[in-house]
Amino acid sequence: MSENNAPSKKSSSSARLKKLMEEDSRTVTGIFRFNECPGGATTIPMKKYPGQARVDYNFKDGGEYTVPLWVARWLNGYDACAVELKGKINSCGYPRHENSVDRSTGRPLVRTDQYRRRMAFESNEFMTV
Repeated sequence: MSENNAPSKKSSSSARLKKLMEEDSRTVTGIFRFNECPGGATTIPMKKYPGQARVDYNFKDGGEYTVPLWVARWLNGYDACAVELKGKINSCGYPRHENSVDRSTGRPLVRTDQYRRRMAFESNEFMTV
């Protein structure tokens, strides 16, 4: 196939982005969980895609909300665009470090084996968000 007939990388990326935008703009209903401050409320300003207006989402722990799929995914630490990370971006969470000492060498070891969730979105629909 010649170079002139091959689709350009930019047009294929634009098509992929458009497909992701359509999928992520679908709304889902679920319950917001504020793990860091049970019973609390928070305002999260969000914008993901180019040309999108910033929206301030006001959430209260235990409240039921209808939000775009990308917002629910972000609250759960997942992003469909993060292909290299297999979607796992760990937003709304922070790493828990474990410090110990290697007994054979005496050198300190620091491991990150868990992420503590600050916020989450539990979908009322039968799907992974």
